[in-house]
Amino acid sequence: MILLSLLNYLLSILFATAAFFLNCYILFSIFYQKRIPINQSMTFIYWKFSVDVVYTLNLTTLMFYYLLISLSANFIIKNLTFWLVWASTSIGSMRSLLALLISFERVLATYFPIYFHKYRQRFPNFIVLLIIVTSGFFDQYTLFGYCGNDIDTPLECKGFSCAVNTCYYSYYFSNERVVCFMNGVFSLTLFFRFFVWKYVSKTQTNERISRATRIALLDFFIMIFFNILASYITTIFNLQNVGPLTIVTKTLGFVIEGVITCRVLFGAKNVVTVVVTTNSQKSS
Repeated sequence: MILLSLLNYLLSILFATAAFFLNCYILFSIFYQKRIPINQSMTFIYWKFSVDVVYTLNLTTLMFYYLLISLSANFIIKNLTFWLVWASTSIGSMRSLLALLISFERVLATYFPIYFHKYRQRFPNFIVLLIIVTSGFFDQYTLFGYCGNDIDTPLECKGFSCAVNTCYYSYYFSNERVVCFMNGVFSLTLFFRFFVWKYVSKTQTNERISRATRIALLDFFIMIFFNILASYITTIFNLQNVGPLTIVTKTLGFVIEGVITCRVLFGAKNVVTVVVTTNSQKSS
């Protein structure tokens, strides 16, 4: 059991680190190498890449600390677990809200394209940023104010449930369920529009799904299979004592999402480059 737990910590670190570098690579390729033109309609997607960089870096640090204190109690630092968990959950909540807002924006762009492109520029991105920051401050008020959480984490604590009190624990997961449910509604609406409706109506169109919409749908399905479903299976089969199995699946999902996102953003361009190069060599 101990070896399995250590293996899960190592896998979590490996996957989180890989996801961190993938998102850094995506941002570096877009904003420094200019591999694709910067698209204003993907502004929130770029924000998500940036948040994922910070989030996966925090998860790497958290899992590495858990690994160290699992090997020896000499590495335990009083209340460090709380601060690492606090940072992880705070960033995770803002990431979930951002994903919800991205899905909502994609629904508007898909179902009301004329009005969306006409009025989108009049809606400043600052308002979305303000919503996310305000939500973050409200979470902190709930944690330290309404729930009155004390920063006195047990030395043996290696998880969210023991780092915060039951009040905030219940609030956090209730809030996450609501955000995930709303994100699911918007994402399934997009899925219905592009796949189910086209199949039912049997229409053949050349309509292309935008990169932003594909990335939004990808993020939702990754969340379903590698976060929600994995957490449910872990609970059903009572696998909580074998280490951070849900973190393993979550970070693995981030890696898969990063790889597919690279293909969505840069894949087509790479294929064109290869074809042109090959043809030019044949001509010469």
